[in-house]
Amino acid sequence: MLDQSNELAAWDRDHFFHPSTHMGTHARGESPTRVIAGGEGVTIWDNNGRKSIDAFAGLYCVNVGYGRQKISDAIAAQAKNLAYYHAYVGHGTEASITLSKMIIDRAPQGMSRVYFGLSGSDANETNIKLIWYYNNVLGRPEKKKIISRWRGYHGSGVMTGSLTGLDLFHNAFDLPRAPILHTEAPYYFRRADRSMSEEQFSQHCADKLEEMILAEGPDTVAAFIGEPILGTGGIVPPPALYWEKIQAVLNKYDVLLVADEVVTGFGRL
Repeated sequence: MLDQSNELAAWDRDHFFHPSTHMGTHARGESPTRVIAGGEGVTIWDNNGRKSIDAFAGLYCVNVGYGRQKISDAIAAQAKNLAYYHAYVGHGTEASITLSKMIIDRAPQGMSRVYFGLSGSDANETNIKLIWYYNNVLGRPEKKKIISRWRGYHGSGVMTGSLTGLDLFHNAFDLPRAPILHTEAPYYFRRADRSMSEEQFSQHCADKLEEMILAEGPDTVAAFIGEPILGTGGIVPPPALYWEKIQAVLNKYDVLLVADEVVTGFGRL
């Protein structure tokens, strides 16, 4: 086991390009490498037998735990029957159509369609395209700017990395790109004016958003994106009445709201 572990670690340092990892220190063996070998329930273990509780749930996404036999059996059965088929020009499968119906049955009122993606970054790239397409169809080609928040996380691609409001995802990548803008984060604990109540701070955030929309021109602002609760930016719940006050501003200027629930949705809280 030890020899295999050392060999895998060497292959890892020589050939595996890790995200959010310093390439030089990793390749030289100056940073730790851990090869995850298995998991069951909330526990994972590496190929040296060291066990850990995976409180991070993979990358926020293993919300049913590891080693669920019923799920692996269902995946295997579907792969044997039909592992993949595309959804272009009206094509569907029993699995994709049925899952769409199940999601809408459980979704908030007013939702009617499901578009499947591969990841959170991919989902928000699609959201950007839908926002721009929507305004093009309505004959408003100038209404394209999207306002995000500082501390928000919406992906790590070029445009979704621009939506993200964290320097770590901007520095060295020439981000953010236009037409993405950022407004104040709803981080009550870190507010500048310590005399504000939660509701007053929520009003302050809404006022700053309105100031930005007016400064940019309401006819140019297409959407506002936010996580219901800040995730990567600190697991920060919004202050009292924040979303009600934000929604009032968006309604006033005909600005779409994108609720990015990749981290917070489907019972994860």
